[in-house]
Amino acid sequence: MSGQSTVEFLLVAMALAAVCLGMGALWRAARDGRLLALASEAATHNTAAGVVRALKDIMAF
Repeated sequence: MSGQSTVEFLLVAMALAAVCLGMGALWRAARDGRLLALASEAATHNTAAGVVRALKDIMAF
């Protein structure tokens, strides 16, 4: 049973590393402005298509 603790430690260490890498990727995306660009593209009330279309979209709610 001595190998069980080693395997559990490895799994926990890999999960922690994955979380740290994911947070680092989010940090870089936010710092570079890519996260903001993706959020504004995904917004339902994007005014780049025109003010009239944006107002129609807002009034639909």
